[in-house]
Amino acid sequence: DLKQLESLIDEKTACLIVNNPSNPCGSVFSKSHLQDILAVAARQCVPIVADEIYGDMVFSDTKFEPIATLSRNVPILCCGGLTKRWLVPGWRLGWILIHDRGDIFGNEIRNGLVKLSQRIMGPCTLVQGALKSILRRTPQEFYHNTLSFLKSSADLCYVALSAIPGLRPVRPSGAMYLMVEIEMEHFPEFENDVEFTERLFVEQSVHCLPAMCFEYPNFFRVVIAVPKVTILEACSRIQEFCEQHYHHAEGIQED
Repeated sequence: DLKQLESLIDEKTACLIVNNPSNPCGSVFSKSHLQDILAVAARQCVPIVADEIYGDMVFSDTKFEPIATLSRNVPILCCGGLTKRWLVPGWRLGWILIHDRGDIFGNEIRNGLVKLSQRIMGPCTLVQGALKSILRRTPQEFYHNTLSFLKSSADLCYVALSAIPGLRPVRPSGAMYLMVEIEMEHFPEFENDVEFTERLFVEQSVHCLPAMCFEYPNFFRVVIAVPKVTILEACSRIQEFCEQHYHHAEGIQED
């Protein structure tokens, strides 16, 4: 909702943060939507911090558009890293790319980033030294296999959860997550998604992240970067849990 977004911008706004592809939704913004976001930033004279850690981790029917390639006058700090696309979360190596065609940031932001990078404990020098080879020499087959695995897992999880009464999964277009809406009227014993997921963990040993963490109540997030057998087992346990706690809501006509 870009109208609401723009209405929230005031003199205290330092930047807009754009997470694309998205965690937790797995959504991927279209080129036109990104251009609309850039138009808002240009009108309000605010820079953009682009969290593109999942950049290029999109499924075959979707295209990832780096927002910096679309910007003419909005300065952008683009954040990336090895953790997700190269499947090495323990290496903790990331970077910030500065896209500022009009030199709006000047030296202040650049100097600040240099100081920040020197004050924070970072990855080991071996990982830093290997970065050039990782970026240049990783075979395309690796990326293809990773995306194929994630797409297959997303489809499998979506189909399995769609069959469970009281849940409405949202099909992702990228990243490694899937969001699921909880029809809370069918689970009256739970006050919110936090209680729902806590009981799910206690009773079925399945851990899902309540979307209250993202200020998006009555949803939970599923990680799809696991083997298919694990997804099927988890979905089976979620189904058993939902069937045990499901109630027909009063005044709602069931299909």
